[in-house]
Amino acid sequence: MSDRQSIPERLGHDFLKALYHMIKTARNYQDNNQLIRKSLRSFQSTLNEITIGGDISLLLWRSRFYLGGEKLPYRRESAGIVNNMVEYFARRGIESVNFLESSRDALPDNILKFTRLFNDAIRYGNPHQWLEQKLWEEGCSWVQIFQQQDDDEKDYGENLEDKRYEKAQKIYFNAIETVNDVANKASQGMVGVRKSRRLAQSIVELIQEDKSLMIGMTTIKDFDDYTYAHSVNVALLATCLGMNSGLSDISLEHLSICALFHDLGKVGVSKKILFKKGALTDGEWEQMKAHPLIGVRKILMLNAPPSLRSRIILGPFEHHLNLDMTGYPQTQFVTRLSLMGKILHIADVYEALTAERIYRPKSFTPDEALRKMWGEAGKSFDMILLKRFINMMGIYPIGSIVELSDGSIGLVMDYPDEVERSMPLILRLVDDGKGDFQRGEMVYLADQIINDGSGRLNIVRGISSSQLRIHPAQFFLHVK
Repeated sequence: MSDRQSIPERLGHDFLKALYHMIKTARNYQDNNQLIRKSLRSFQSTLNEITIGGDISLLLWRSRFYLGGEKLPYRRESAGIVNNMVEYFARRGIESVNFLESSRDALPDNILKFTRLFNDAIRYGNPHQWLEQKLWEEGCSWVQIFQQQDDDEKDYGENLEDKRYEKAQKIYFNAIETVNDVANKASQGMVGVRKSRRLAQSIVELIQEDKSLMIGMTTIKDFDDYTYAHSVNVALLATCLGMNSGLSDISLEHLSICALFHDLGKVGVSKKILFKKGALTDGEWEQMKAHPLIGVRKILMLNAPPSLRSRIILGPFEHHLNLDMTGYPQTQFVTRLSLMGKILHIADVYEALTAERIYRPKSFTPDEALRKMWGEAGKSFDMILLKRFINMMGIYPIGSIVELSDGSIGLVMDYPDEVERSMPLILRLVDDGKGDFQRGEMVYLADQIINDGSGRLNIVRGISSSQLRIHPAQFFLHVK
């Protein structure tokens, strides 16, 4: 390849995105379709821009893409597309695609032919060999493909995934221990927050790396003491929503600490009340409603800089107050909820609705919980934030157990397209014949056409995980 200037980061992601959308539309539409022509123009325009300086190579190495020898840095908004393209290349045994400078003269129909051949290669025993031969036969001389040399890429990718899941699991259970430790010490006197701050920073970093995985972790509901798991789940959900709302890293750290400590006041409530089956008496309910105020007192006793305490005190105080100021605790000093209070309230209610509680006969499925909450938008919840939360979670939130239109059962793992949140990536769950489920194949609904031609594979309904005795978190915690 000839000497050239560095490719702007934006252009690298734009090119991968354009290639992805062209491949995707070519699977589902005929040549004269408007979407095909639109994606083709977008790809050709970006291709022309990156080949101004000569040939350009798109290389997959160690589960990361390199364009023109430069690694494409992680970007949250394109992470789903990158993950799909990694799998797309790997399944075809392709290590790199070299777009020659002559691609600038390639006719649109010839580019479309290359795309369809790239898609079709997966049907053959040796995809790389078949594709190389067909590209030569069809006159696509402006593009070259190179085969993966060995299994190092696959092994490395699996090891990388293992480490990523292990890191998430370690931080999750470390968070539970930290909240437990702070709660125990807060009931005795002053406690430091240095460990909690480091933990909050780790949570923010992990969410920035892989939001879908961290949302999936919130399906852990059966920890020995649900009170602490609930606080960690709320922290993950709230921090994800804060990130989607454009909060700075330092604000996300504060929000994460707020969420971890939002139920700290429950150390002042009798466990007989906290774990009572059935309705509380009026007196017991008054004690329960006092826990946000007790939490404020505990936060004021934290061994932390006054500036930090002032930033993390409002959210825990407000997390049971509705947007219209109903709820508890009632006060004349707060007439309008803070941003952190609004975010915590959404995360807290969603997490509670989707968990089995002693005082409620059954939990809501994630999609049922979102519908219930949307029915209270503008009264209980800030409408803009709730819209962002629903968009973030998807119509069937990550971690949902669903029934598909072909009768199979699956787990919603991700929404690869950041814009279109109705087509998730699904892990099929296969009955092992022993009353349990094991991992099946991964399917992306946007690409799935039912074999009999009756339409696209889709979700029929959400299913309660407890109904099938499935623990969704185990499929997020373990790769194998």
